[in-house]
Amino acid sequence: MTDDKPNPDYASPACMAREIAPDYFDPFARDEIAAKDAARWRKAERARLLAEREGEDAAARQAADRAIAERLDDVLATRFHGRDDLVLAGFWPIRAEVDLRDWMARYSEKGWRIALPVVTAKDQPLIFRPWSPDASMRPGRWNIPEPDTRASVVPQIVLTPLVGWDSARYRMGYGGGFYDRTLAALRPRPYAIGIGLEAGRLRTIYPQAHDVALDLIVTDESSI
Repeated sequence: MTDDKPNPDYASPACMAREIAPDYFDPFARDEIAAKDAARWRKAERARLLAEREGEDAAARQAADRAIAERLDDVLATRFHGRDDLVLAGFWPIRAEVDLRDWMARYSEKGWRIALPVVTAKDQPLIFRPWSPDASMRPGRWNIPEPDTRASVVPQIVLTPLVGWDSARYRMGYGGGFYDRTLAALRPRPYAIGIGLEAGRLRTIYPQAHDVALDLIVTDESSI
């Protein structure tokens, strides 16, 4: 006669969780196997999404930029009631990212204080330096242009570029963790808006304990 009682010492391997359901992972889990499995999955998805994004033609990219800029106009008007006394941190586009430089220039000319993120060191939060269309620029880490000034500001609104994202508003970036670290460190925390393409939507990014959910995500087709 067999014993039908479950073995209390048995548990399914964490790395098999995604075979059961894509949203199985506990975002606060500390299981090293699960974390490594999620990291491998993200690396593959990141490469796929970047290749697709970089394969878009210029006309499609420009159309997406315009659609996102229009949605951001609506967000600032409705959520911030047209205030222009806040510091808004944008980003300099790399690797076929959404290009909001014209949009940022327009808001700078309207009197908004605009800033750009600067990487100071590995595993450190970003700092933000003031920017305007006529600002002197210098090559920063990975040769990404940054304002040529030692001045820094603290933003109340931060735009974060997305490679991938999910409906829980978790973002997948390039893997350095700079934005997660920054949002966790800033007090008060700024209003964080992810900027990306609808094509980057994933069912889940398998969030881990260090991941920080955003307040809003704006794409060329939606705002959630």
